[in-house]
Amino acid sequence: MPESVVASRHKDCLPCRIVSGTGVLGMGAYVWLQAKKRPQAVGRYALFSVAAVAAGVGVTRLLDVYPFGKFSGKEQ
Repeated sequence: MPESVVASRHKDCLPCRIVSGTGVLGMGAYVWLQAKKRPQAVGRYALFSVAAVAAGVGVTRLLDVYPFGKFSGKEQ
């Protein structure tokens, strides 16, 4: 039986994590700056939350933690 596509995929490298992590962090910073320009409070808070999530994903990607990297919890 042939190997799974997921099992045989290329493993992640440091330059890939740096480029994608800083890209997502940059996106979060851009959305944050655009949110500060919004006159309506609802739209501003919605964009702040999107920016916070993007920044969290960027940091998670840079630090190579779960779900992007290795799972550090108890394995069952």
